[in-house]
Amino acid sequence: MKEKISLEKLPGQLNRSKPVLLLILAFMYLVMLYCNMKTNLLADDFMYCFSFADGSRMESLSQLIPSMAAHRLTMNGRLISHGLVQISLMLPLWIFKLFNSAVFVGEVYLVYRIALGRQERNNLLLLCIFGCIWIFTLNFGQVILWQDGSINYLWATFFSLLYLTVYFRKFLYDRDIKSLPGRLLYIIAAFLIGAYSENCASTVIFLSCCFMLLSRFLKKQKIAPYLWIAVVFALGGFAFMMTAPAQIANKSSQFTVSNLFDNFVTALEMYRRIWTPLVVYTVLAALAYSRRVDRDRQILAALLMLGSLAAVFVLTFASFFPERSAYIGTLLIISADAVLFAALFENIKLRPLVTALGAICLMAALYKGSIGVQDIVKTNYYLTENEKQIVACREEGIMDVEVYRVYSSTGYCALEGLGYLNTEVADSWPNKYMAAYFGVDSIIGG
Repeated sequence: MKEKISLEKLPGQLNRSKPVLLLILAFMYLVMLYCNMKTNLLADDFMYCFSFADGSRMESLSQLIPSMAAHRLTMNGRLISHGLVQISLMLPLWIFKLFNSAVFVGEVYLVYRIALGRQERNNLLLLCIFGCIWIFTLNFGQVILWQDGSINYLWATFFSLLYLTVYFRKFLYDRDIKSLPGRLLYIIAAFLIGAYSENCASTVIFLSCCFMLLSRFLKKQKIAPYLWIAVVFALGGFAFMMTAPAQIANKSSQFTVSNLFDNFVTALEMYRRIWTPLVVYTVLAALAYSRRVDRDRQILAALLMLGSLAAVFVLTFASFFPERSAYIGTLLIISADAVLFAALFENIKLRPLVTALGAICLMAALYKGSIGVQDIVKTNYYLTENEKQIVACREEGIMDVEVYRVYSSTGYCALEGLGYLNTEVADSWPNKYMAAYFGVDSIIGG
């Protein structure tokens, strides 16, 4: 009889097991490291290997400030993210891949901790968050694996969510940063977050204000001045980014009624493509309300959902609206689902239903993940063969090189949607930067 009872409790014990949680995190890291290692430099990566000031190869930190100053005049105002891109490209590439894998796993774990709150450990929840990111991220490869893209989108979202945890904890638990140095560092971080990414910054500022207002007027908490000051500094960073001459020039040329409407329709299309987590949120929110789940958890989920909408639809005013820009909106809706999933899992009567939902998610993630990894590995093989050919031609004194064009079949590969090489004009993007990187006169796609 004792053996039967222990077997019945085994699933619950595994779900709450810390060693199992550590194994899951290790598994996620190894999967992401493998995918990172199988991702080549692409497109803008080659361009950011060179200084925007004088076109020289980036080899020391002393070149960074002049390069980013020129970048502010000619490209856009995202100096923090693109500065990090140029620093990462000066280092051995494997360092970035190790760190980028850690950022991804850190982001999954951060969403997990936000969703879990003070409830007991839930390994199924952790796996489901990982699976949802694999399933629902638009242009997964460009957001998670591409060197330039991941620093601009994956890292931006991670830093934004990490920054917002201070406001989450204030609202949920009335917890503040206690030390003066900690508060000062947080205020400085607010400026950097505000200057990092357009829609991430605007979403962070919006959600920070929402949580402060709810903390003050709904929960009657005292708001420490550093929280308001941080918002002001985030606005300052945002203004610094948006007033870059290149940013203003891009806006002025694109800010028309026609473009605004086109971007709004694009935002709607983004949400159509991630309709599943939106439907899941609606169902879980209805269940949470009917079952009188903790009010604060319901509000947290609702505000994360509202932040998701804000993060995507603010791109209506963007001059350039690639699908990867919607990543923070996707992650916030996944976070909202995770908060409700964790809360409803505590209800014994609803646990079988929630567990079944989690099982469906994991099966879909296994299918999608297998297809994605296959495409990443296949594309890496052909790109690497082309790189070997370029190097071999250079060593033989052949300085004008033609290589086969490479195509990917899914968005899990960073190449999908980026374009590889121009087939007609060698002195074009990204051909000329790729040629300069490999030390040949020209490269063209065949």
